[in-house]
Amino acid sequence: MRKNNTVISALAFFALYSNASAGQFDCLMDPSLVVEIGSAEVGIIEDISVQRGDIVTKGQLVAKLESGAEQAALDYARARANDTSPLEIAQGRIDLLATEAKRAQELGAKKLVPQATVDAATSQHQQAILELRQAEFEKRLALLEETRVAAQLARREIHAPVDGIVITRMIGPGEYVFAQAPVIQIARIDPLHIEVFLPTELFNNVEIGQIAKVMPAAPIGGEYEAEVIAVDRVFDAASDTFGVRLKMDNPEGKLVAGIDCKIEIAD
Repeated sequence: MRKNNTVISALAFFALYSNASAGQFDCLMDPSLVVEIGSAEVGIIEDISVQRGDIVTKGQLVAKLESGAEQAALDYARARANDTSPLEIAQGRIDLLATEAKRAQELGAKKLVPQATVDAATSQHQQAILELRQAEFEKRLALLEETRVAAQLARREIHAPVDGIVITRMIGPGEYVFAQAPVIQIARIDPLHIEVFLPTELFNNVEIGQIAKVMPAAPIGGEYEAEVIAVDRVFDAASDTFGVRLKMDNPEGKLVAGIDCKIEIAD
């Protein structure tokens, strides 16, 4: 459990002694995950597209930094990567020198030109082939540079890492953000986590995968099933209790987090 010892003891005492009856115990419905997302780069926030209470999906763009210079660098790198003229020039030179080398070899075979001329034509043709290979290598480097600059630009966009609800927006457009400084806080409420503290005599009655009945407080109400996913193996000596965490599916987001509930654990 992620609460400090003082909070655990207080919750455990409350759960054990506040109107627990007929196998019912007080519990709390929490988000299964709360994340604070920030920027991988420093800069000025250009836009934040979500507000407190908005539902976001994993991968959704929620904010971005000013990136005019980075976009210009990407345009430049992309233009270089798409430029095929060096390859075309090198290939045209090969074709021309191949013809000249072939003609020189034919004339050389007839003893109409000196061997030095034949060798020079052949050498120029081979050099043109190497120039084409160099142009192909430069092309590959340009493509890699485009990929690198695109990745650098993408780091100036902030995406939601999980499905959830925006709890807090810490910063707004026009403000300067430092690397890793939190910008938005998101809570995942599907599934929900149910936190409960049980008396130690029930320790052997609770196991991973066990199903329990959860009854949220008003105004939610109703009865829902939750699955045990964690059982503390360190007891709270002050209250003689141990903590249990359950997972409850909430696919439509109808149930809210941060609300009290009752839970029934079978004996």
